[in-house]
Amino acid sequence: MCKVLKWLILFMGVVFIVACSDSREEKTPIGIMQKVKRVDNKNESLFKEVTSLAKLEFFKMDAIVNKKILMVYFYSDNCYYCEKMKKQTFTDFRVQEELAENYSAIRINYSKYKKIFKLKFPLRATPAIFIFDKEGNEIKDESFYGYQGAEDFYHKLELLAEPF
Repeated sequence: MCKVLKWLILFMGVVFIVACSDSREEKTPIGIMQKVKRVDNKNESLFKEVTSLAKLEFFKMDAIVNKKILMVYFYSDNCYYCEKMKKQTFTDFRVQEELAENYSAIRINYSKYKKIFKLKFPLRATPAIFIFDKEGNEIKDESFYGYQGAEDFYHKLELLAEPF
């Protein structure tokens, strides 16, 4: 009896695994896992990592050519609010869509590359976000320090992207 039960459980496990790998991506556990990974990868691909002033200038020129707003996001290792923005604000679907459509977004690890960027960006704290318009000029009034929730951040991005 015990052997039969083990075989039955093993058989059911195989059937379950096979059932989970069918083409109905949204309704299966495997599909859900793939969807979560896509969101995480999308979040990571929205931000290009910058480690030098030359790369910063390259992405600034790229944003100008593509007629996009440049958003420079400074974060630090072991920064609570940087991690909170990464997990809550930047994973918000509307924020991701707005960034993908109208922005060129880059991120800079200020704790790692402070020596390189401190003359151009003498930060008081992280997270810090600097916004450059479609011509490459910094919009000083729109740059800010500190955590911003997904709702407020989305509305700020949406407002900045509207044509004047």
